[in-house]
Amino acid sequence: MTDTAPTIASLPPGRPDRAWWRAVAQALHGWAGEVGVDLRDAIWLLPYAALLPAARQALADAGGWQPRVETLATLRVQLGPRLPSPGPGLDAVLNRLQAAQWLREQPAGAAWAREDARAFRQGVDALVRSAEALQATAACHAPAVRDAWWGEARALLAGGSGPGGIERLLARIALEWAASGDAGDADALRRVRPSAWVLLRAGGPDRLADAVLAEAAARGTPCLVLDADPPLDAPFTLALAHEPPAEALCPDAETEAQAACAQVLAELRSAPDAQVALIAQDREGVRRVRALLERFGVPVIDDTGWRLATTRAAARLVALLRAAQGLRPGRADTAAADQRLDWLKDDPLGLARPEALAALEAHWRGRRIDEALLEPAEALWADAQARLAPLLADRRRPLAEWLRALSALCLAEPTEAARWRDDSAGRAVLTALRLEPQAGHEGTWAALANQATMTLDDFVAWVDEVLSEASFVPPHDSHARVVITPLARALLRPFDAVVFPGVDERRFGVVEPQPELIPHSAAQTLGLDGAAAQRTRETLAFAQLLRQPRLTLLRRVAEGSEPLGASALVERLRLAWLAAPGGARELPRVAPRLSTRQVAPQPVLPPMPTVGSRWPSSLSASAVEALRACPYRFYSRVLLGLGEADELDRSLAKRDYGNWLHAVLYRFHLDRVPTQDLAADSARLHQAAQDEQAESGHSQADLLPFLASFEALAERYLRWLHAREAEGWRWAHGEQERRTAPQALAGLSIHGRLDRLDRHLDGRVQLLDYKTGSVAALKDQLIDRSEDTQLAFYAALVASEGEVPPEAVSAAYLALDDRASPIELAHAQVGASAVMLVAGLADELRRVRAGEPLRALGQGELCEHCEARGLCRRDHWAPDAAAPITPPTDTR
Repeated sequence: MTDTAPTIASLPPGRPDRAWWRAVAQALHGWAGEVGVDLRDAIWLLPYAALLPAARQALADAGGWQPRVETLATLRVQLGPRLPSPGPGLDAVLNRLQAAQWLREQPAGAAWAREDARAFRQGVDALVRSAEALQATAACHAPAVRDAWWGEARALLAGGSGPGGIERLLARIALEWAASGDAGDADALRRVRPSAWVLLRAGGPDRLADAVLAEAAARGTPCLVLDADPPLDAPFTLALAHEPPAEALCPDAETEAQAACAQVLAELRSAPDAQVALIAQDREGVRRVRALLERFGVPVIDDTGWRLATTRAAARLVALLRAAQGLRPGRADTAAADQRLDWLKDDPLGLARPEALAALEAHWRGRRIDEALLEPAEALWADAQARLAPLLADRRRPLAEWLRALSALCLAEPTEAARWRDDSAGRAVLTALRLEPQAGHEGTWAALANQATMTLDDFVAWVDEVLSEASFVPPHDSHARVVITPLARALLRPFDAVVFPGVDERRFGVVEPQPELIPHSAAQTLGLDGAAAQRTRETLAFAQLLRQPRLTLLRRVAEGSEPLGASALVERLRLAWLAAPGGARELPRVAPRLSTRQVAPQPVLPPMPTVGSRWPSSLSASAVEALRACPYRFYSRVLLGLGEADELDRSLAKRDYGNWLHAVLYRFHLDRVPTQDLAADSARLHQAAQDEQAESGHSQADLLPFLASFEALAERYLRWLHAREAEGWRWAHGEQERRTAPQALAGLSIHGRLDRLDRHLDGRVQLLDYKTGSVAALKDQLIDRSEDTQLAFYAALVASEGEVPPEAVSAAYLALDDRASPIELAHAQVGASAVMLVAGLADELRRVRAGEPLRALGQGELCEHCEARGLCRRDHWAPDAAAPITPPTDTR
């Protein structure tokens, strides 16, 4: 062994174009000639793989023997597979699985996982991160001194008392786990014996590469470090030899994204073959820039990739698991029907039977469907349940068993298997979860997958975690000239221009602290990679970016109402320019803007469709009410048949309670003999409630919020009923469908369901309509009887049949959900109102049939909650559009 250190050669501060790379290759050849190295047996290490083409091209241009050009990662792959080791491996999924299994094997760990699953997962993540950090740092020490380093680490993490006992324990577990393994890949690199080592340093030191070269140099192997970094105390000296970068200040995030897109487009227009880098410092902002570029038809290469969980393939898999999760024994009543539909709509079962799937959805949403469609729908759901059966175990199963069941669901059928394997994201999902039949048999993984037991909930959470952690880089267009890349992978690449959004104080130059198990002082002593090292790398990476021919820095000046300054690194660059020889020079300001075009104003006017032949043969009370409130609402609801889809798995609402209460009162009154026996009627009413609850399928928990209201109402209702019967009134009908065709409507019929019709012993008739809404709102509705459609409509149904003259009909709302309920709110002279309603409806019908459009009114409180607001485009009308105007007829 000798004390020889690697030779360090500083590289020129030029732009990283082809000429600069040739100069680097010439420097390498010159050094090799001086020390007498045979380059064909040498290895040149680069910081990352994207630089390999530029380096190999430069060597080809230089001619002569060429060294192997590698990165540490590519060289590790060529050294053969890593031997099994008890320590952390390169697979983060396997590491977390192993750590979780170890903790669950301990009684305290198992209790922790049961009592606080989220904190347990965070503890597992912290344990794995700490073990990986310790192992990586140990690998940078030579085998001869590594045991001493582990001893020092044990001394630093030993003992301690007070708060943080769990963290200290996890830190010691992480230490012993890391120490139980070996530095297999690192020591394999040390065993490589090239004729010379050459390292290109850019963006800060690589501790493992530096250690390998230092040990090789000590053995007498020629080693050269080509240092492209500026001095850390003056990092922006590289920039002073070029034109300063441009700076764009934007008022908000959207303007920043548009400005970045405009700058990229301008750079592409400046040269037909320009290569432009878009730095993904602010991932959210860059996603918006990418969307804008796609609008302009600009293909991109995304080096950063996506979370695999965001792909359609991952969503399909998770939908399948969620559907199974809701169908476990004892949980069917809480299954999320929306999730079942999400799965079926993208599964071979549902895709092969679209009509049955549509009928099943309609049935689940509570719509009436033809009996002929109900059987195929039920058969589809039965087949779906059978398909999910392998995942419906109600016990803990080994992870390997869960994966085999999931693999069979995805890959057993050839067409479905091809759907997964022919999609790049699908293949990534299969690989990440080891679902391919030949995957998952490697020793450590197979052992852990058979030992780790999970419930279905645990398994779904594990799949979510794996897919969220995995990255997916989609295939890109070979002709793309825009590269989205993180800052660390933009160094020394031969771009023609770089656009760098997000250089504000919140997104750039800020190292986010992570909760770690190893105390800061111990981490510093042991040399673990910390915040200072991250800041150094980011500073040098930014300095390297200043080599590029054109650099545009963009930032927003505010986040909502909060002012936002420039990043500290940008301010340091600004100060460097101000202090440069030759006088003060500020960063030039630019204001890139997307191209605009003049568009002739096209004000949106209220739609005015005409009916034509689409008028229905019969109208309900709600249809008439919609026609009177807003003709366009009637058009969308009745003539077009549109409506909002109900939520599939919503909790019971006030409307559901009203429907249940209607049914309970109908059961109570049907076949009842009037009596003044309060106890007997109370027992009958409660029995009716129990029977209706059983038939409706509502559980006690579903109805719990409303049962107290029912209990409070029951006795008051019976006392009111007995008093009413003493006055001579008798229940006659309930929930009765009525249909009639008043002569004035010229063939149009009206229909509706009467909640209740009572007859007096003297022949009078009274309509009662049950309500569980606000009493105050009902009173307001009855102030002007011409505004109350519902009771007048029902009175018209009764009077038109000739049972009684209109003047003998009375009507009232019966409020059932007030502290003083039941409360009768009568509609005065409802017979006269019924006559007026029919006459008004006849007049409206004549005008509509004559061609008068069903105009959207766009006024009143109704518009605020109307489901047709988006269809009539009320929010986009011209300012005076709600005033009476006569635009051309619109048949929309």
